[in-house]
Amino acid sequence: MLDERSLRRPGFSAGPEVTLGDGGRWSLPIPTLRLFPIRGEDGRIAVGGGPSFGAEFEALMDELSDCDLEDTPARLTIQFRMAALLLLRNYDLSDRDLRDLLIIDAEDQECRERWQAINRAMTGRVPKPSADGSAAP
Repeated sequence: MLDERSLRRPGFSAGPEVTLGDGGRWSLPIPTLRLFPIRGEDGRIAVGGGPSFGAEFEALMDELSDCDLEDTPARLTIQFRMAALLLLRNYDLSDRDLRDLLIIDAEDQECRERWQAINRAMTGRVPKPSADGSAAP
């Protein structure tokens, strides 16, 4: 198992923790608030945006939303890129480390649940901690 603490980058940003392929808890960075003008259907300018991991991540989100739902390899590639981008912001990881941490085993229920948690964290849908310290779904 990798030593999560020793692999932290100097600009480490503690955010939502997810269990990855090595069974350890790893922290994804906290998104920042990013706002921009958008034109509504009525032609009026409104505020768009929200939690963001930056322009590169937003471009990947756009790619994912434009991707054919039936094109599983393309969708997985984009999701791997998104997850790797966030992990590499917080940690100094090799390609092999990324492979071990982000592996998908389609037959493994724990793996499917792990990726659901990763996807929730990447889209800012992480449960808020309750008063007793546990997170409610």
